[in-house]
Amino acid sequence: MKPLSILLAAGLLLTPVSAGASPMLLVDASTGDILAAQEATRSWHPASLTKMMTAHLALTAVQAGRASMDTSIVLSPKAAAQAPTKLGVPPGTSLRLEDALTVIMVKSANDVSMAIAEAIGGSEEAFVAAMNQEARRLGMTGTRFVNATGLHDDRQVTNARDMALLMLVLLSFHADYLDLLRTPAVTVNGRMLKNTNKLVEEYAGLEASKTGYVCASGFNVAVSALRGNRRVIGVVLGAPSAATRTLVMRELLDNGLSEGTSPVGNLRTMRAAAPTPAADLRPLKCGRQASGRLEAKVSGSAAKRTDAQPLR
Repeated sequence: MKPLSILLAAGLLLTPVSAGASPMLLVDASTGDILAAQEATRSWHPASLTKMMTAHLALTAVQAGRASMDTSIVLSPKAAAQAPTKLGVPPGTSLRLEDALTVIMVKSANDVSMAIAEAIGGSEEAFVAAMNQEARRLGMTGTRFVNATGLHDDRQVTNARDMALLMLVLLSFHADYLDLLRTPAVTVNGRMLKNTNKLVEEYAGLEASKTGYVCASGFNVAVSALRGNRRVIGVVLGAPSAATRTLVMRELLDNGLSEGTSPVGNLRTMRAAAPTPAADLRPLKCGRQASGRLEAKVSGSAAKRTDAQPLR
């Protein structure tokens, strides 16, 4: 395996000392062998990587016969009121579940993600409880979900190891629906919505992808790619920009899919501790506006969500 020059040169994935090195993980999906790792069990805010669990539970409901891809997903006033990124349609708008899942995976639409949670779970609260129950069942020991969208909440945390495990579950149990996870663009009401991950169109062999961004997390991505008989899963959390996220993930995949890669451990034996407070990159990513939010929170602000920046 050639050196990961991008990770080592110029410290592209290094945040300031207070935050430490950004997490990343590369795994052989067939064996669970860890091909590269950095802070892989460190708590981090998932942002829209959360929607992988939302999609997993929705697809599980379809496979169990409790829903179908034609199930009507109707946006409630609560769903329509979610912060961006969103589809931006009025309450009462109805989408087929298949279309709704495509929209949340391509464009991270928070309003549609909330509507899916309400339709499948009966309420967001019940759906989030199911998300956490499933996370425990899967062994995602460092993950706690508070909402179905990924909009920032200090309590909502995960790690690279758990996100790699969740991507592996999507590949293993929902192989018939992987097109949802690699659609380059979708057109809704005459508007073309392009996938937030450029690798979907540019990287040969990419099978599945989800990006995430809030000010507190930086730029996150989870990807699966297949070349020949070798399938790898890559996770990058907290990249300083979308361009760096793409650059680092491309090199991770190139290295992982090359011959002669030596494992440094195994996903099955890597354990993450219970959820702990995650690094908060808001002062770095969103400047004075984010700092003001932090000060308001410390001084007793009643706002439950301390960051409503768009997910990209």
